[in-house]
Amino acid sequence: MLNELYLLRQALDRAQLEIPRQHPRVKPPGPSAGPCLRVRLDKQGDVTAIEAVTGDEWPGLWTVMEGNQNSFPVVRVSKPLCDVSTEYEIWKKLGFDAEGKRKKKPSEQIRISALTDILESRCKICTQQEIQLWWRLRGKADELLQHVEGSNLQDETLREFARRFQKAVNNLHTLFRKISECALTNVKSARLDNLDTVETLLVGKSPPKDGTKPPKMLVQLAFDLASSPDFSRQLYSQKIQERVKRILPVEQRSSEDKHPAPACGYTGKDQSLQVSPFPKVRLPVLNKDFPLVSMFSDAACNHRYGLTDYFIVPVAKDVALQTQDALTWIVAGEREGKTWRRVASGKFETVQGRKTERSDLLIVYVDGKPEIDANIADIFGSDEEKQFEVDAKTVCDALEGINKESPKSKLNIFLLRKVSEGQVHVVVAESPSVADILNAAEWWQQASVNVPKVALPLPRKKGQPAVLDGPKPPYPDQVVRLLSEEWVRNGTKSNKVNGVGLGEVLTLMLHTSGKWELVAQSMLSLTVRRLGPLLLGVFGATHTPDARRSRIALRAVSAIGILLKAVGRRKESYMGETAFLVGRVLSLADTLHREYCKHVRDGNIPPQLIGNALMPVAADNPEDALDRLRERITIYKAWADKGNGKEFRLAKWAIGQIGEICFQLSKLSLSLQADQTFRAELFLGYMARPPAEKDTGGENAA
Repeated sequence: MLNELYLLRQALDRAQLEIPRQHPRVKPPGPSAGPCLRVRLDKQGDVTAIEAVTGDEWPGLWTVMEGNQNSFPVVRVSKPLCDVSTEYEIWKKLGFDAEGKRKKKPSEQIRISALTDILESRCKICTQQEIQLWWRLRGKADELLQHVEGSNLQDETLREFARRFQKAVNNLHTLFRKISECALTNVKSARLDNLDTVETLLVGKSPPKDGTKPPKMLVQLAFDLASSPDFSRQLYSQKIQERVKRILPVEQRSSEDKHPAPACGYTGKDQSLQVSPFPKVRLPVLNKDFPLVSMFSDAACNHRYGLTDYFIVPVAKDVALQTQDALTWIVAGEREGKTWRRVASGKFETVQGRKTERSDLLIVYVDGKPEIDANIADIFGSDEEKQFEVDAKTVCDALEGINKESPKSKLNIFLLRKVSEGQVHVVVAESPSVADILNAAEWWQQASVNVPKVALPLPRKKGQPAVLDGPKPPYPDQVVRLLSEEWVRNGTKSNKVNGVGLGEVLTLMLHTSGKWELVAQSMLSLTVRRLGPLLLGVFGATHTPDARRSRIALRAVSAIGILLKAVGRRKESYMGETAFLVGRVLSLADTLHREYCKHVRDGNIPPQLIGNALMPVAADNPEDALDRLRERITIYKAWADKGNGKEFRLAKWAIGQIGEICFQLSKLSLSLQADQTFRAELFLGYMARPPAEKDTGGENAA
């Protein structure tokens, strides 16, 4: 994955895009780490106010993290500020019994009074351990001052805050007492309604028991600047956070942890190399934080080449961070559909006894112009209600402009798949030219209509009549899903099975040299085998099938048209040849049989008509199928020949059509080897729905 991301980073740099920087030490604190109170400091480092951090303010918070407790300027307090281990009467006043349980909270007034008594008792308010922790945090302020050298507003704000924090920590006992007193004062005056948080901060969640560890607690204190007439800036903002990420160095490892390589494998320069776990990025679709490189040393198979963990590839620390930035930028939520999207993988996993489809993460961008408004990623996959032609036109219009401006532009495509809980692999990596993409989209749409006229009634909402619809160009992702179902029982049931991936579909669509012809043959064979029962069931049904099966059947027709064109079979040619004509004869036989049942058997139509029943025979031996049809069709032909009137028109038309097609077949060979191309054309002949002659009363032929 590093190769693709390094190329992405270079493309972003060439486009001169301002990419937000990721930093392994600068992170959002998050509500999961405990409730948060804002502590405002004036120029002397004194506490002027304690405020609650609202839900809207959480996204703007940032902190420098080293471990769970070394967090600055949002400090994680894991022990109460006051030591009240021996003050049992205080705990009783707070509503706790002798066993340390609290069944009912006293009134707020009583609780505030108890907490006030604690502060007035002058109990021990910080231990030596806390002093060491807070002095380490003071070191973070020192580090900030060391690297804040500019005169811009962000640097001035950071510099002022670091100085105030240093002054505040110089006397921890005073700082803790002022935080406690100010919090209680604000609660009393109703400027702060977080009494539970204040109580936890001061005394913990419950009284400690002798000989046991005190109950776990965690409250976050977001230290901030107090506004004054001459200084009214905020510490927590996106610009401040980005500035911190750019000036703060990455944590250095010890000199003993050296990389065996002399230089970065990407830049070729003698730089400080990555000798710690690689940065992680949370990937949408895969829904997990994944490292850029993962070669776990505890897995024996990873020792094959002698190097594991972060030593597997020499990468400069700066390069690792830059690639992390690039991946984070391109998979941002606002770019869904433009530079990334969810696509089907053609693979399944069993979860609680049920097969669940696994999804892959597709990433695309134009080299030279990675940020455009068009939803480029969406032409490779979409939801049911969208149409490929609509998305393709919008994207192609945008790409046309890029191609005219820069004819050598490329569209970079790579597909990420989760292979384990800690690893993703690049399963597809292609860089076709923009011109190739334009040609592929045009070919794909033209190939999808390489079929005869086919139509199915698609049910609409309850109470509304069905509407005839035909096949439409499928999204590549939809072809993957199409081939991950194996239909049985005449199309009434399907099984989830591993199929082709998006890589194979793109190979076909882009006409990848030396590969696409073999892929087309393989996919055509798979389509006929897995979708054949559905096509027979849907197009031979004596009643309107459900909407899902109808849509899948129409999508299968489009796929067959694309695959036949890929193997050199055009409808102008195959519609006059043996396989297609045999399929038409069997479809017309169904029409004749259905009409006979409607008029002679009082509408009692059997589950399977004669042509449909003979399709499997025709798929192996067309000559045998027609011979069997000849034996069975005589009774229906005799009935139609004797009849006269409007109700016989469709039956007579079907007989006339069968005669004409049989005349054409007499000039062709029926002794053919029935391969999958033959079977695909046979299905299309059976599914074709040409308009009936005028004397049928305007009804469809089949």
